[in-house]
Amino acid sequence: MPKQLTIAQVQQQHSNLPGELTDEPIVITQDGVPVMAALSYTDLTELLETLDILTDTEFAFKFRQSILQAEKGSSISWESAKATLGL
Repeated sequence: MPKQLTIAQVQQQHSNLPGELTDEPIVITQDGVPVMAALSYTDLTELLETLDILTDTEFAFKFRQSILQAEKGSSISWESAKATLGL
């Protein structure tokens, strides 16, 4: 479960906040209700990259096809794939 801090705690500890974000995001609450989240820049860029990939309809279609092929046992070895690609 993500760590939770109140807005008051964040205001008091804001200089320490970057060090707190190394493991997971922090949920910031007001009156016990989550109102925002803080996450590291690395986590943010990874999240945005993941969203970009998942919203790429062509990639998503090919990814689903790949999963179905793998479930049917219709795959090739890594060596065969490299040879086919000339690697």
